[in-house]
Amino acid sequence: MFLSTEDISQRIFNSSSSILFIDTCIFLDILRSPYRDKISVNAISSALNLIKMSVASPRKVWLLTNEMVHIEWTNNIANVKQELEREIKKLERVQKDFVIATNVILKIEHTYNQEITSLNLHNHLENLSLNLLNHCLILKREDSHSVNAMHRVEKNIPPSKKGEQSKDCLIFEAFLDISKKLRNLGYSRKIYFVTSNSNDYGKANNPLIIDDLNKINATLIDNLSWALAEAKACDSF
Repeated sequence: MFLSTEDISQRIFNSSSSILFIDTCIFLDILRSPYRDKISVNAISSALNLIKMSVASPRKVWLLTNEMVHIEWTNNIANVKQELEREIKKLERVQKDFVIATNVILKIEHTYNQEITSLNLHNHLENLSLNLLNHCLILKREDSHSVNAMHRVEKNIPPSKKGEQSKDCLIFEAFLDISKKLRNLGYSRKIYFVTSNSNDYGKANNPLIIDDLNKINATLIDNLSWALAEAKACDSF
């Protein structure tokens, strides 16, 4: 399931497709998108399209992540799914109360439509999130990632803050490692780090990790819709 940076770099370096390295929050945002104001529901259609692009012949995009993201997804998906279920039930209660209020004040008999809970949206979106994860090449945790991550933690280098966020640092060091190897092999296409975690990585237009990104000619983007647009743009060249 987990591959070395050497294995992945050998698969990719001659490719003409761009790379999207996806952080944990992006996978979880697929389930959060229907009810979180700052997450576009377009994340759902974007995930579906990126999966199709990753299996196209010829391939139109490379989807990457790492072992720590896989662990974090496994540890957090149940809670995020439960949160979505709660929001759906809350929405249905509110809708029913609106229908009752409307019927009373207008003296009509408007009926309530199909309950969203019966559609099992939470299960479908969980499956989509997992499907996107399964279509990624997953970098295994390597000793150098751990060593470099601890250096970031000790020096409070973003995404670490006050000696914390070692998991984020492990993810980012895996991204830097594969990106450096690919650039050294002559890979010249676009490389993107996709995360909505602006608290630790900064805004897309002002990343806290800008120096690291510049060294490997990579870009931070913060949502799946943007990732899809970039992948399509790169594929058109």
